[in-house]
Amino acid sequence: MNEHEKNRDFYTNCTQYFEFLRKVGKKDYEFEDEYYFTMPAISNK
Repeated sequence: MNEHEKNRDFYTNCTQYFEFLRKVGKKDYEFEDEYYFTMPAISNK
């Protein structure tokens, strides 16, 4: 698995996780902060 595939899988998993949180009405601010901090670095490669 190359870096692009890993990043795509990570993004897909995060999207599913955020959808799950919305459905159950919860927030994960720590993960959300980390995700939005990390995402630009991942998507620029």
